[in-house]
Amino acid sequence: MQTEVKKSRLENLFIDGTIDEETVADIEKMLTRKKVEQLHKYKIMYNPKRDAWYTANPHDYNKRIQRKTRGELLDALKPYYMSSSPLCLQDIFEEWLEYKKTITESPNTIHTHIKHWKRFFDGTDFFQIPLKEITVSEINSWANQLIKKYNLSNHSWQTIKTIPKQMFEYAKEQGYILNNPFSELKVTVKFRQVTKASSETQVFNTDEYHRIVEDLWASYDKKHEPRFLSVICNFLMGLRAGELCALRWRDLDMEKWVITIHQEMVHMDASQLNDPYYDVYKVSGQIAILPGQEGKKGLYVLLDHTKTHTERTIAIIPKGQKIFQLLKENAPNAKPDDFIFGYGSKYLNLRALNSVLEYACAHIETDVKRSHKLRKTYASRLNAAGLPLDQIRANLGHASLTTTLGYIYNPLTPEESLKLMEKAFDD
Repeated sequence: MQTEVKKSRLENLFIDGTIDEETVADIEKMLTRKKVEQLHKYKIMYNPKRDAWYTANPHDYNKRIQRKTRGELLDALKPYYMSSSPLCLQDIFEEWLEYKKTITESPNTIHTHIKHWKRFFDGTDFFQIPLKEITVSEINSWANQLIKKYNLSNHSWQTIKTIPKQMFEYAKEQGYILNNPFSELKVTVKFRQVTKASSETQVFNTDEYHRIVEDLWASYDKKHEPRFLSVICNFLMGLRAGELCALRWRDLDMEKWVITIHQEMVHMDASQLNDPYYDVYKVSGQIAILPGQEGKKGLYVLLDHTKTHTERTIAIIPKGQKIFQLLKENAPNAKPDDFIFGYGSKYLNLRALNSVLEYACAHIETDVKRSHKLRKTYASRLNAAGLPLDQIRANLGHASLTTTLGYIYNPLTPEESLKLMEKAFDD
């Protein structure tokens, strides 16, 4: 609106003879560039080596637009933002994504949205229908066809529909549409049925747990590497693998015997970190690239928050206390910022954690289970012991009790289960 007012003033000045045609054109160009810069949410940066200005392509997150001058770069962006054609979902994806970045601190969330966008939505017919013309019946038809085409499970659909659902909500908030037709969506096709995994594949039973712990203690006695004890610790704490790897000595209170979880280690593609979006996090200190990773395809990155962006404190039971005391005794010069399960200049990473667990499973000749099963085993054993579900949820750092219920399996051996069944019917 302001731009339109300024242009009308320019017309009056031109008519009055105050300014000439060339000046009008220059001022209009300046105003247009200013408007484009306001709409463009990516950082505009200068590359001294190439003596050029660059930014992310609004329609392709992984590509760059580069020009010799800043003004020329803004001119190149004009077609992306100054189109007179009716708005469609395709048009507002980048705008919505930029808004999304302001309300989430998780780079992985943004990366997942981009991945789902490219696979399911980008360039499809439905996403190019003018927003104001989309009807509930069109949404229903599109959604049901998509589910059939990709043979989606209910879980998969709930995950990917987040994008169009939130885009419609955003469009309404911005005044692009008066009503949100997506809220009336009805799915009538059948989802792909997913068979719930069995306890045998999802958790370590009591016998496996004891044998793995015994094997890992033997490995630690031989090599004195903390990584072997990390797995035992996580049987007792149930942390996300990235949270376990990120633990530092300053997170542990050995007087109250509690540990604070507030960071997470993740694995990223090097190409991800070249994106302007991640620059913001690197500058703010919310992303730290761990040493020894430069030049590699994949990078281990330390995030300044957990998956759910909430800090939590977990009590350490006596078995865990003994492990931490031993690790402290063997690292008397450890600094508060040193990783608990690091050794020398090395740190425990996600790959190493899984390797230790695979190593132990092979030793005791049981099926290999990945590190996430430690977390499920922890939850399941607490549940079997009678700890209230809400406390289990809090320990795991879940926002929803429904999520916690998905972690509960029977961790007992058949013999232990039978004894409980018999006890239930004792007179």
